[in-house]
Amino acid sequence: MLQDSFVETSVKRKNGLSEVIFNTVLVTAAIIAIFFAFYANFLIGENLFFISGIVSFGIVAGVVVLIKRQHKIYEVEISNDLVDCAIILGDNKRDDLVSFSLKDCEYIGPVTSDRFNSDKESANIVIRMTDYKQFDIDDKYWYWLFTDEGMKILIVFMYKEEMYPVFRRYNPRGTKPMVMPKKPVEKDKEDE
Repeated sequence: MLQDSFVETSVKRKNGLSEVIFNTVLVTAAIIAIFFAFYANFLIGENLFFISGIVSFGIVAGVVVLIKRQHKIYEVEISNDLVDCAIILGDNKRDDLVSFSLKDCEYIGPVTSDRFNSDKESANIVIRMTDYKQFDIDDKYWYWLFTDEGMKILIVFMYKEEMYPVFRRYNPRGTKPMVMPKKPVEKDKEDE
């Protein structure tokens, strides 16, 4: 009897130095804009502090929204042969990216494979569900290549070892063959 298989993984996107620079420039621009909103009261000679307060509140709210939207978590759920990919923005809004079957994949393998660059060039859509937007070519990153409604889609994701048996079970021809490390067999104490 076949058992159901379920694998779930999530990856938080790290933006690195660009995130720090963007946040610093954004906060600095907000402080300068708020300063000028209140300084305009003195230039005009009118008491418009209420309007300046509303403008300041809007600027701060905009900064908070922009900073929160930078936080992305990519989620992959594999249930038997069905794969659901989603993105979680700002720790509360979940958007489904794509759902497909492993049986429909043309190729499943690491980005270190010989055909990754040609597959990437031939794909209409490339989705990077990795920890960095510009990822290194490493065995910890794998990809799915499949066609959906006439569009070739390539999804790069973070690989976990428990995914490989599921890939081989539902798409043995499309999955890159590789040697799996054997787990040591534990001897029962009764056998000794």
